[in-house]
Amino acid sequence: MNIVFFYSRNKTGEELKNLIQNEWQEVKINYINTGQNEYIEMHILDKNSDHKLLINSLEAINNLQKERYKEILSLNNLPLVNENNLDRITCSYEVLMCDFNVISMQMKNPVKSKKPSRCIYEIDNPKIIEIARKAVYYLGLDIAKVVIILNTRKQYKISHIDPSPILRKKEIEAIKSYLKKMYTVENIKNKEIKMGADPEFMIINAKTQKIIAASDFFPREGMVGCDNIRMPNRQQRPIAEIRPKPTPSPLELTQNIKQALLSANKLAPYKNIKWLAGSQPFNGYYIGGHIHFSNVELNFKLLRALDNYLGIIVSLMENPLTAAKRRKKYGFIGDFRKKEHGGFEYRTLGSWLVSPHITAAVLCLAKIVVSRYPYLSAHYLCSPEVQKAFYNGDHSYLKKYFHYLWNDIRNTDLYHMYREHLKIIPQMIEEDIVWDETADFRVFWNITPKRIYDKNKTGTSAGKITIRTNNQQATRNNRISINNRSIIAPNPGNRNRSRRVNNISPVRINRSGR
Repeated sequence: MNIVFFYSRNKTGEELKNLIQNEWQEVKINYINTGQNEYIEMHILDKNSDHKLLINSLEAINNLQKERYKEILSLNNLPLVNENNLDRITCSYEVLMCDFNVISMQMKNPVKSKKPSRCIYEIDNPKIIEIARKAVYYLGLDIAKVVIILNTRKQYKISHIDPSPILRKKEIEAIKSYLKKMYTVENIKNKEIKMGADPEFMIINAKTQKIIAASDFFPREGMVGCDNIRMPNRQQRPIAEIRPKPTPSPLELTQNIKQALLSANKLAPYKNIKWLAGSQPFNGYYIGGHIHFSNVELNFKLLRALDNYLGIIVSLMENPLTAAKRRKKYGFIGDFRKKEHGGFEYRTLGSWLVSPHITAAVLCLAKIVVSRYPYLSAHYLCSPEVQKAFYNGDHSYLKKYFHYLWNDIRNTDLYHMYREHLKIIPQMIEEDIVWDETADFRVFWNITPKRIYDKNKTGTSAGKITIRTNNQQATRNNRISINNRSIIAPNPGNRNRSRRVNNISPVRINRSGR
């Protein structure tokens, strides 16, 4: 992978330039004057690659201009120092971030204090690290020193961010190691990345439209369970969650999700209730479609590819009103959580369980993005204008980027493997159709409930359920096999087809925003 790295023409910039020239055989150096500063543009050339990766791009550095800087940090709820210097400082922290890695962290006391500065450790200061990491990530940077102050009210606030700080020798060596890792990032093509998911849904009474707690039917743990959120002043848990078996194949994962939903239907086989997915199917409750990845190392480039090529694209299929409400609390840009198995889950998306066809499309797109992220270089979410549009659910603004994002996806070698399953994405976006969060999604998954729910009677015991394997179920009923696309969705080539798109009730929107 060709690397293009920008650093201010200061002492450290010159040292980095010399180090790069000594470490790599083919290097090209340019000097760029932005009017405010002079930068060294360092190209590390790879004759075996046609692709390049930017580190601390000029676009990201430009985000440090006062108004852009303030807007980006404000959009992402990051605390800034009071401009009028009303914050009385107890101490400050200087955190040098390189991607997700903390290279160094120092605590400094006020000038009047007799206490010396000292190094501190990441494990003891997770909140400071989280603020620094988010600040660097949202600004589009890869390497920067973040200064965070602690005031007398015990509040942490960002004071300053420097993308080209003066560094010590061991810190420069750490950056060199990072550059070497990025230089070989294309090796991901040789890895088999495993995927999992824990999409959520809610249950309501079809007649009264009132919420029914998922814990009335489902246990806490297992393939079908409940999220940890509780209803106010109650022990009941309102949000259901399925946990299908992980697999490298997004299509097999979709089948595993179907099996989990069939198991859930045995616990709640009632036709007078509705299962709802989306972003906010019930007022005050927000649900997500978290996707898990393992056997891949999370870095800023991968997370940004997921945000731009999965987050933006799927957002254009979501209901913009409920998605915007959800993002006030959940589903932020770059929302992830590392898992105990060594992988991570991407948490930005709403619940895509609305239909098997949309589920398969989202998972196939996720597979392409995570497996080919070095070749997906667009970073529109580096802009505060795009970030604002994303948080506000402004489809009319975001849609203009879709063609460029989708063209990059189509140019990957994996696209043709999943092309048929991905067709619904451009179809919905180009025709201004979003998914319907008010529809009982069991209908689209061909799940047929037969009993009437009576809250005074207990449901089926989880211990009495027999779960068929994917192959057994597909043999028993070909209609639910994901490979039989003509059953799951109408033929897109049929001009007389219903306006119901791939078993999704069409909801047309005005792209003016909300």
